[in-house]
This record gives sequence, C-alpha cells and structure tokens, in this order.
Amino acid sequence: MLKSKTFMKKTRSGGVMKIVREHYLRDDIWCGSEICTECKQESPVLQRDPSIESNLCSYPHYVIPDTNVVLHQIDVLEDPVIRNVIILQTVLQEVRHRSAPVYKRLKDIIHEQEKHFYTFTNEHHRETFIEREPGESANDRNDRAIRVAAKWYGQHLEKAESEADALKVVLLTNDLGNKQKAEESSLLVYADIIVHRLLAVAIEADSTYPDLMDKQKQSALSTNLNYRHKMSQYAQRASVAFHTQLFFKSRGILNEEGFVLFVRKNAIIVLIPKFGLEGTVFFDAKHKATPKLVFDEEGPTLKVEQHTFHIFDMVKVTISLDASNIQHQKIRMSLIEPVISGVSVPAPVVEPQAKKPKLDR
Repeated sequence: MLKSKTFMKKTRSGGVMKIVREHYLRDDIWCGSEICTECKQESPVLQRDPSIESNLCSYPHYVIPDTNVVLHQIDVLEDPVIRNVIILQTVLQEVRHRSAPVYKRLKDIIHEQEKHFYTFTNEHHRETFIEREPGESANDRNDRAIRVAAKWYGQHLEKAESEADALKVVLLTNDLGNKQKAEESSLLVYADIIVHRLLAVAIEADSTYPDLMDKQKQSALSTNLNYRHKMSQYAQRASVAFHTQLFFKSRGILNEEGFVLFVRKNAIIVLIPKFGLEGTVFFDAKHKATPKLVFDEEGPTLKVEQHTFHIFDMVKVTISLDASNIQHQKIRMSLIEPVISGVSVPAPVVEPQAKKPKLDR
C-alpha cells in the first residue's frame, strides 16, 4: 500500500517546487512473538512464556516502553532481568535524534539474543501507521503512534492460541497525559513500571537480579552514573563552544542583527537568529568609561545613557573571536545600533568571503 503527500515549496531563487513524499505500508511485518500463529515468521524473538518475577505484573507480559522511559531508564533496561521488550520504530527514531549515546546502547541491547528485545517497524505497518493530524505536534503524534501500536499488539495476540489468554502487553510511560489517553483506550499502562519494580524490591515486596541489590555495587554504579552524566555535560558544553569558535575564527569581525532576550544590570543578552547564537553585550568594560546605567527589575529594562533597552528590541552588534588568551578564547559582541555615544562601535567593513576553488576531478 502506498501513501503519498504532496506539497509546494518556494526555492531561494523565488521559484516554486512540487515535492511528493511517498510512504510504503506493508501487511507482512511480523509481531515477533513465539505464541503467534498468524504471522509467518521463521525466527520469532519474543518468548512464548515471558516470565518476569514481579508482584506489580504477576501475569506473563511483553513490555513496550515509550521514548522517555528508554532515554531515562537505559541503565535498568540493560539489566539481565529485563527481557521480552518491544521497541517500536517510533521510539527508536526519537531516541536516535535526541541522544546518540543512548541510541547506541539500545542497539547493543537489541543485538543481545538472550535479552529478547524485538524491533517492530510500526511506521510501515498498515494497521499501526498513523498520519499527523491538523494542529497536532510531532511529539503528540508520536505518543499516539506508540499507543496505537500497543493496542494493536494486545488485539493481535488475542487472536493467537489459547495460551495467549494470560499474555498481556504493558505500555510503560512516565508521561501523565500519555498514560491517561492510554487508559482511555483500555491499554494496560504503568508510569515507569521499571522504577516501581526497583522500589518494590527495596521494600521487599518483589525480587530482582541479586547483583542489583548489592550495596557496594549499587554505590559504585551510582557514582559511575553521576560521573558519566557530569562529564557528558562538560563535553557537550565544550563541544558547542569549540565548534562555535571554529566557525567564527576565519570570518573576522561580522555585524549582524539580533534581538534582546534578557536585560541585566550591566548588560543585555542578544540572540542572533542567523546563527542561533546567544551572546552578551557588556556596558561596563574595563577599558572604557562606564556609562550611566539604570536597571528596572520590574520591566525589566536597562537604560544606558538616554536609550532604554526592552526585551525583544532589535539591535545590531559586531561578532568576533577574542583570541588574546589562547586557552580561553571567547566570542565577543559589541553594540553598533542603536548608536549610543561612548558605547556603540562603528560598523566594520565586511569583505565578501572568497569562494572555495573547485577541485578538479
């Protein structure tokens, strides 16, 4: 089955381009369960008896986590006790876009045969694919796609053998809105059931993998997780700063239009939409006389001499890389417009960048 979406797009030169996007839907995408007799699959992944010791879900069940559960509970999903999990294509794509490290870890789990993690391509299945409704956000559409796929799994397995009567499909989510909508669709849903299981183990109401309850291993795991989280934040900030500096290093001094995002007692925070860059314009530089500054916290506004800055005011600034300290290079911004005596700087003459020579093939 072929679905197509056609729309018109305006090009940079002012022309109009017709774009057709095709989406193929199939009815031969199998559910991956050993208990199913309807799907003609050679090597099913999900076990016939998915026994997981839990007082919260005492019956045999498969688990379908949503995107947030995968992103925030990937360490628990890696635990050997967690098996027979259905990873939807929608979830896999969202995780890939939002966190490359978590996506890699999830792919490694899927490749472990003893974990019995099955990837279901719901975005290309005829009965589980859904289109985005008018006015619906991409996130809401993906949540609805997850609920539709979970409901299809429950109904699909009911058609299997009599043993399937006790087999359920449980949707895991920590989104209250998604949970409520899932319950309205008569789905079995738990708000982050994995966390509840660990809490149940802590109060001796459930059992789990023995090593998970060892105090020393728990402490070492927590310390390692906190350290990795902190280092990943440092690495992310350093990477953004490095590539921003690298981008402006060869461009000299630029003058660009921007908008005031915030006002402070001695500065304004400016957003440059062209580059998606935020920078600070200070008015109390050491090498200049400090102008008269009046900050109104209620506005909030900042009056510099005779000009008052408000949030969302348009300004023009210079952007340059300050490499005076090679170990601490910074992006500097200075005010061009509005013109304030003793504060604004003249607009630099920006030379056009030379085109890169074409390589001979």
